[in-house]
Amino acid sequence: MLQTETHPRPQARLVPRLRSAMEARAGLPDTGPPPPSKGGRPRDRATDERAAETKQALAAGATLKELAERFGVTHQTVMYYRDREEP
Repeated sequence: MLQTETHPRPQARLVPRLRSAMEARAGLPDTGPPPPSKGGRPRDRATDERAAETKQALAAGATLKELAERFGVTHQTVMYYRDREEP
């Protein structure tokens, strides 16, 4: 590879310049893209109600299979409801 006197890898400086040019054409600010939002989707009230109902039914002695059949979901979903944190 040919070495230049000013910079050993001139192509290393090219990537940031190209990226900023592409971001400018895309209409992104000079500071870059906005930070990702935290928390994901908002909580669904029906899911919260199902989680509470699942916890009550399990405390009363229902099985995961019974609850899965009652809700029409898989037993993995019932386990998700069981382990879901309160809002």
